[in-house]
Amino acid sequence: MDLRIYHHLPIMNRQKLAAIFLFCMMMFMPQCLRAQTMGGSRQEKFLDTEVHLLLGGSYVTENYMNCYSEISNLNNSMGVAWGVGVAVKFNLSKSIGLGTELNYLRNSGKMDLAVTTDGKPNISNVFIKNNYRSMNVPVYASFGLNLAGSVRWNVDGGLFFDFGTSGSQSATIYTASVNGVGQLVTNTTKQKTDYYDNDRAFLNSYHKFDMGLHLATGLTFMRKISVGIRGQIGFRNVADSDGIVKPNSHNLRLFATAGYVF
Repeated sequence: MDLRIYHHLPIMNRQKLAAIFLFCMMMFMPQCLRAQTMGGSRQEKFLDTEVHLLLGGSYVTENYMNCYSEISNLNNSMGVAWGVGVAVKFNLSKSIGLGTELNYLRNSGKMDLAVTTDGKPNISNVFIKNNYRSMNVPVYASFGLNLAGSVRWNVDGGLFFDFGTSGSQSATIYTASVNGVGQLVTNTTKQKTDYYDNDRAFLNSYHKFDMGLHLATGLTFMRKISVGIRGQIGFRNVADSDGIVKPNSHNLRLFATAGYVF
């Protein structure tokens, strides 16, 4: 605006014009600041930290029926798993970053199987409950994309390293047999052992260390609230058996996550 024209305006008109100008500034300033924030903050903020909760399921694969001909029926089910953790991500650019996490996980699983012995009139039904805890450390590359003004989508891919801390295996064995005089005799046996590295576990225990593939995707709202899903597939055979037969087992996990970004 030409100041010479401004000075020739009446005082009342000057006040109205100034008020209109201030009103326009107040209306457009937040939009300008928001545009600058969305355009440059991802590059300016090198480090993102997050705390999150995980809820889902854990599953341990097995090949027992191929290893033991005495097992006539087997059901292996996914158990509830949950955890808490913290994540750190280094933003190398607006769309690419490197991240790592430290998560405390509590896992579980159930299995039931029927065992028969050829040539002997007896059968055993075994019910196993596993509960185990671990420290889980994913290391991954992260790729991000702004979907809207306050929504960001990310895809993560890398490796996870899992370190077992403690756990237990509870087995209940119901045995039915026919004695020498033709009577049906039943017996119940219960045993509880450590989940990791224990030679008294039923069939086998499990190794503490595992590593494998880590994949995740999620959305971040207003750069503060994150939700997502993730999966992990173990590469190592975690079955720990001292016998001649060596079963093959792998860890699988699937989680939904919710977190807060600082």
